[in-house]
Amino acid sequence: MAAVFDNIVTKENDHTYLLRSIMERHPKASATILSCLLTPQEISETEAASLRISTQHASVGADGREIPDILVEGPDFHCVIEAKVDPLPGLTDGQTKGYAGCFTQPGNSHLCFLVPDKWKHSQSLNEVRAVLPANVALHVCDWRKLINNFEGFSVHISDEVIDEAIRFWKWSFEIDHMTLQERDSLYPWSSEKYSAIRKLEKAVSRAKALFDARGNLKTKLETSDTYSYGFYLKRGQSYLLWVGIWTEAPAPLSLGFHSNKGEWRRPKDVPAPSATADGYYLWPLELETFDDSEKIYSQVKSFLEVHYPDLNKDV
Repeated sequence: MAAVFDNIVTKENDHTYLLRSIMERHPKASATILSCLLTPQEISETEAASLRISTQHASVGADGREIPDILVEGPDFHCVIEAKVDPLPGLTDGQTKGYAGCFTQPGNSHLCFLVPDKWKHSQSLNEVRAVLPANVALHVCDWRKLINNFEGFSVHISDEVIDEAIRFWKWSFEIDHMTLQERDSLYPWSSEKYSAIRKLEKAVSRAKALFDARGNLKTKLETSDTYSYGFYLKRGQSYLLWVGIWTEAPAPLSLGFHSNKGEWRRPKDVPAPSATADGYYLWPLELETFDDSEKIYSQVKSFLEVHYPDLNKDV
């Protein structure tokens, strides 16, 4: 289930520019990311809106020219974010001694390292801390923590670019190891099963595109990577249905809704679900829909027309 950024964001600088772009999309995004990086300090949405964000900003100190990844500046606020994506490379001697040159002003100043899980060079940060001015706080945060915190924020704003970035970063930094059962399930190898799943994913993606093109309902991509692939249908800020592939679902392709979360608008009269999982009521879609996005669209549309009759004009 490829993410949009898979072939675009491949190097450390690419991740840096994507992070900056996400921070600039909405003050809530910037506030959430900075609050996570600067824990326990909290950055409000109002404060985040007043900050200026730049990348690859050069500064010149006693040890030469330094280019931190992201610089965030505002009234009495100065924050340098150094993003690392590979657990193996460390800091050069010039970097270790040179970060101090990025901080020449008094006030609330921070140096943040955003690193992958099992980064091999945490001890070298003691050397960095030793040369920093007294007013500069040093923070270390791993990508997994940032992703988990940020994913919680994303449900409060409808932004497909942010959703896609979260899905991409989850895949990049939170690769789940296979269980023994999953490994065993690969043998005997079935090329037909693999191609069938890929075609199923394509049909789901095309069905989402049909709802985007034909109606007034919003869609939101599902971002749970290795366990599910699908999309939500929304009316305003309320969720109506989920459609897609899920390891907990009763069939290869299903639809459903959450039974008790407050952001969901539930139909009043529905048949008993075929299965329940994690609070969701689920129904299978017919076999004929598995490789046909038009039929997925038609069956989901029919469910909406029957169980959400006030939405008929919007579907």
